[in-house]
Amino acid sequence: MEIIDAHLHIVDADHPGRPWDPNFGSAAGRAMAATRAHFTKGAALTTNTQMIEAMNQVGVSAGLLVATSHYGWDNGYSVEAAVAAPSRFAVIGRIDPSSPDVEAQVARWRLNPVAVGLRILILSDVHRDQLAAGYFDRLLRSAESAEMPMTVFPAGYLNSMRAAIERFPRLQWVIDHLGIAQPPLMTPDPEPFVRLSELLALARYPNVAVKVSAVPALSRDQYPFPDLWPILHQIATAFGLARMMWGSDWTRVESLFSYEEGLRYILDSEEFNEDEKGQILGGSLRSIFRWKP
Repeated sequence: MEIIDAHLHIVDADHPGRPWDPNFGSAAGRAMAATRAHFTKGAALTTNTQMIEAMNQVGVSAGLLVATSHYGWDNGYSVEAAVAAPSRFAVIGRIDPSSPDVEAQVARWRLNPVAVGLRILILSDVHRDQLAAGYFDRLLRSAESAEMPMTVFPAGYLNSMRAAIERFPRLQWVIDHLGIAQPPLMTPDPEPFVRLSELLALARYPNVAVKVSAVPALSRDQYPFPDLWPILHQIATAFGLARMMWGSDWTRVESLFSYEEGLRYILDSEEFNEDEKGQILGGSLRSIFRWKP
């Protein structure tokens, strides 16, 4: 079975040859500040070669590199890794929605052979208000025209997504991490899945898919996380397996569970049959992001 990870980050240490954005961690409130602190410790730092080694150890065939805020709006580190290993990596990039030439940047990104999507973050009331006011609309409109999927992490702001989704009905949206705040870098709700209904409500839009990424971070059980299955079945029923894809985000959650555990709780389970696992563990991603082997 081909297994593709929908959510991976590669980050090198902050050094003169590949400096971090000096403003990284200062925006979006506590979440980004916690992210900077998490990676500054060094435990989560993972280069492209280390990522391939980790993937090989657990049997992951390929993965989407989600460009990180460490490098500001520069996608170069992830792009270089994908160019060096195009059968293993493709890239979800970031473009500054306030750039005067955002349309041209999206057009150039679309032509990059390793580029398969873009990403925005809705992590604060400021971001929510910007989304409602149209701050992201030029970027979203350009992505829609370029047929470039837009991934979004609206942690705690799933209800705020509806108006934007309806403004751009031809844009392929992909909700990261169920759109739910996850530890260790965010404080989850007292009942971790209390906002699940907000995610399920978005299933009515056929252009919305969801990453079931790093979901064990919300489990109250030890591996193999049996309390997650009622949640996963609800998502599968609402969205269908063709709009549901697995991801690990393991460098963020490595203090909670291992990369292998984050995969095998699905891979070894009998809750889905082999064809269904093949869909969630790679087939849906290939189709939605139009990433050919």
